[in-house]
Amino acid sequence: MANSDILINDNFKVLLWMYDRKDNDNLVKVTQLELAENIGLSRPTVNIIFSKLKDAGYLIHNDKRVGHYYLTDDALKVIETFRKLK
Repeated sequence: MANSDILINDNFKVLLWMYDRKDNDNLVKVTQLELAENIGLSRPTVNIIFSKLKDAGYLIHNDKRVGHYYLTDDALKVIETFRKLK
């Protein structure tokens, strides 16, 4: 599993938001600005969080499509484990 230290505060908030909006292929179609507006963060903050999530192995950006992000298996495991504990 990827580094779980990344999953605190706003980083985890973003990941949870994306998890709730993924399709069957674990694809989330959202721009950083749309996500920022939906969860009350600035777009630069979301950009930093996306970089951290990608570096930690929780998020993959489809470089050919703007606003297309895939949640990795590690991201799914973390969210599903969190929800079971809740």
